[in-house]
Amino acid sequence: MNWYYSNGNDQLGPVDDVEFQRLSQQNIIRPDTLVWREDMPEWRPRRDVAGVPAATGIVPAPGALVCASCGRSVTEYDSFALDGLAYCGACKPLVVQRLQEGKPLPVGNAEGLRQAHIKHEASVKSIGLLYYLGGTALALMGVAQVASVFDGKADPTPLILAVFFFAFAAAQFVAGVGVRRLQAWARIPVGIISGIGLLGIPIGTLVNGYILYLVFSKKGAMLFTPEYHEAIARTPHIRYRTSIVVWILLVLVIFVILALIAAATFSSLGK
Repeated sequence: MNWYYSNGNDQLGPVDDVEFQRLSQQNIIRPDTLVWREDMPEWRPRRDVAGVPAATGIVPAPGALVCASCGRSVTEYDSFALDGLAYCGACKPLVVQRLQEGKPLPVGNAEGLRQAHIKHEASVKSIGLLYYLGGTALALMGVAQVASVFDGKADPTPLILAVFFFAFAAAQFVAGVGVRRLQAWARIPVGIISGIGLLGIPIGTLVNGYILYLVFSKKGAMLFTPEYHEAIARTPHIRYRTSIVVWILLVLVIFVILALIAAATFSSLGK
């Protein structure tokens, strides 16, 4: 029997009975979590559904253990025990670091937190790619302005524009690195850059409005917290894929860059 379950505004699944039980054991699926299967007319809280797999008494495989940090199923051979809890090898560096720093051992719902935000994480990290492309376009525009300084005219305007383009390009590259690494400080330059970008009606307004939503929404804010960074460290097995919306934005930005290069080329040939 395949099950679906809700996590915030996301509907996740399908999962089989074994996975449903494991998620229940980790408290990812709680008694008040809305669940659904094909023979049900509507979504209902788990506690109100008959035939729900029990949250206890299951092992995914003979001799398997559940990592107390990330929730992965591991064999006894591939795990180690500490203070009565089992941890997988992938979480060992984090456990050792916690012990060295005198902090509590990692025990929590890291996998549930990551799964609930993984799509948003993919989209936010892809903003960095947009900024890399945007920074490249601005740098090329700056180079074009510098080249025009040597045309023999005593006009300081191109040099001033070149400085502006290079400065803004540097800001985009720095913001891109920060966003890709989910650094909290990166939200400040993103807010400034995208706030200015809203003036680029209509495409700039749409693109930068979406970026501001991704970074400053509730889910976006969570991505930049130490709690989420720790969840990433605990769940190296969870991978993300770039959102289709971001791929569309990337294509648009590449198109704009090619148009700028073409315009600069024809402008040079016309002189």
